[in-house]
Amino acid sequence: MAILLASDLPLITFIDIETSGLGPDSYPIELGWADTLGNGEGFLICPRDEWTHWDPVAASIHGIARDELFERGLHVVDAAEKLNDMLGFETVYCDALDSDLFWISRLFDAAKLEPSFRVSDFYQLHKMLSDKHMLSLRQMLKSLPVLHRAQADAERYVKAIVASYSNYGIR
Repeated sequence: MAILLASDLPLITFIDIETSGLGPDSYPIELGWADTLGNGEGFLICPRDEWTHWDPVAASIHGIARDELFERGLHVVDAAEKLNDMLGFETVYCDALDSDLFWISRLFDAAKLEPSFRVSDFYQLHKMLSDKHMLSLRQMLKSLPVLHRAQADAERYVKAIVASYSNYGIR
């Protein structure tokens, strides 16, 4: 098998969001992204004063303490600017489009900014990838654990993409 270089892969970027809960008062608490070139980052977000909803069930899943957000989280403006700086004008992919758009909108509305990037559903990758790559990608995702931390979960998708190319080569 030939060695697969990052330059052999199309640039595909995934974004993931951890939140204070799933309800209408929830808000993003951690954002992470990763791409097929090996880049990625994750960061916590300091809640705005009016963001008070905190679901203990969600907290037990992601393991992030609310106090940690105030200690280490970025201000919403800094978080939104950082995403725009890092993601530029890319299309980024996520696994829960409606929910993720809600939380991204909540962040950018609070920051009074517009996202420079576009968010698309994971299943839109079929336009870029062959059927065998998509099948391999879905199978690989089933074997990789979901850690419920934003950057790690975005990296999970990248690992699955890289594995699909390792298995089936370039389209």
